[in-house]
Amino acid sequence: MLSKNRLRDLSQLHQKKHREQEGHFLAEGAKIVPELLNSNFPVNEIFALQPWIDRNQAALSKRDIPICAITQQDLERLSQLQTPQEVIAMCSKPNDEQVQLKTGSLYLFLDSIRDPGNMGTIMRLADWFGIDAVFASDDCVEWTNPKVIQASMGSFIRMRPQYVDAVGFLQETSLHCPVYATDLEGENIYKSSFKPEGMLIISNEAHGLNPALENWVSKKIHIPAAPKEGGMAESLNAAIAAAVVLGEFYRQRML
Repeated sequence: MLSKNRLRDLSQLHQKKHREQEGHFLAEGAKIVPELLNSNFPVNEIFALQPWIDRNQAALSKRDIPICAITQQDLERLSQLQTPQEVIAMCSKPNDEQVQLKTGSLYLFLDSIRDPGNMGTIMRLADWFGIDAVFASDDCVEWTNPKVIQASMGSFIRMRPQYVDAVGFLQETSLHCPVYATDLEGENIYKSSFKPEGMLIISNEAHGLNPALENWVSKKIHIPAAPKEGGMAESLNAAIAAAVVLGEFYRQRML
């Protein structure tokens, strides 16, 4: 059973300020925690109901991580889900080395993505479609946000973004590979041809492409809406747009 002070300290990791101060964050769920156990990601401690611990002895034995059996009440205090999922891991934020861009690789750049659900889903998409790395502007939501972690469904282990100065980074990137950006004024993605490498910018759905980045974009692209009487949706959710565009990039790479 956790003490009140320990519960308080762990619960404070739901706040960005405390995550940054401590360098720790919480990852919850019956899918996410086993994936952590099968990786080399830094996990400091696991908090779980005893039945979950009993069922997962084989997975727990793979790594030497302290395990704390907690009550349902403690779990509900630590969880941010409406239906808590039996197990929560406290992880350390890794000190990732800067990714060096390579010829023939496809990367994502996230431009002012502030919705944590979108951020986590895009990380999951990047994982699915074999993106080599994800970069993000400094004003994006931070990837240790609990909602980002949950939406990524474990993909934060492999696809956590590197935060960079957007203008300087894309200016340098544009010297070495094509830079594509989703934009309502861009070319129809189904009539465009793409190189199997480059940097794809996914922008904030409400504001579109940051004007400060336009000078470094090689080609703007958009997803056409189907003709329909009576109007249509104004725009696509950033994560949905990313899924469609990545699917088309992947299709062309496989031809």
